[in-house]
This record gives sequence, structure tokens and C-alpha cells, in this order.
Amino acid sequence: MAICGFDDELLARGVSYRAPLPIEGTIDVDLPVEILWRHFCNIDSWGDWNRCFARAWIRGGGELAPGADLMLMFRPLKPWMPYRLPGPVKVVEVEPERRVTWEADTMGFHARHSYAFESLSPTRTRFGSYEVAEGPAFRAGKAFWLAHFRFVSRESLAGAASLAARG
Repeated sequence: MAICGFDDELLARGVSYRAPLPIEGTIDVDLPVEILWRHFCNIDSWGDWNRCFARAWIRGGGELAPGADLMLMFRPLKPWMPYRLPGPVKVVEVEPERRVTWEADTMGFHARHSYAFESLSPTRTRFGSYEVAEGPAFRAGKAFWLAHFRFVSRESLAGAASLAARG
């Protein structure tokens, strides 16, 4: 599944990957796209509905927009693991009520993550999570990174469902 042309865009930039990438998933939630989008744009509340984030914020304040420095603090894969993983990323794309994409690019590690929104009806939205990575640091820690990406996808989709359950 290509989320909003993500695969074509990566290929055009020369980014290639093989299975088990991409890590991807979707969930259909009983919320209008504009309501889900409004929750999503409240970055400071991500940790309230998405268990993968301990905290998230835009450095220096501001809004979710291309060029913004998004600071992510990830919870550990398992609650008993004693770490928090910082994730400074650059927002590279924002299409309101459609897609948000950011990239991490540091010390031989390059990852690109998109969240996608698709209105299915006036009261229902498909929410998706899609991630690929490359580079020597990714390959050196591949088992961890794949587990982390699966965790982020799983918890993001569950979090979107929890927003719908809350109404």
C-alpha cells in the first residue's frame, strides 16, 4: 500500500528499501477527518492519546508546518525498559486533513515517517502510519529500529481509535 504517493516520492529521491520496510498500517475510525486532524494538530497532547509518545512539541513554539523542528520523546517499547528515546525531526510536509511527514537525518540514520488521513464519509476517517529508514546507523541497529517503528505504528493506530472511542 502506498500512502498518498509516498513510495513514488521516495523512489524519485533515490531512496530505496526492501522488506520488511516499509512499516505501515491503517485504521478506520468513527470521527470526521476535520476532528481527527484537529486532535492531531494539538502536538502537546500527543502523549495523551498516543502511547508511543512521552512528550511532543514544536521547538520554539509555532504550528505544525513544513520546516518546523518537531521534538519527540518516545516511550520505551516495553514499559519495564528504562529509557526514553529523543527524536528531533524536521517536518517536511503538511497537507491539512491529508498528510504530515517528517524526517530524521542524523549520524548515518535517515528515516521518513508519514501520518495519512483519508475521509471515508462525513463521520469516518482512515488514519495511516508509514515509515522507512536507511543508512549505516539504521542497518547497525536494524532489529531495534524495526521494533520501534512497529511500536510507533501500532500505538498511533490504537491512539486514533481511542480518540474515536472518547467521542
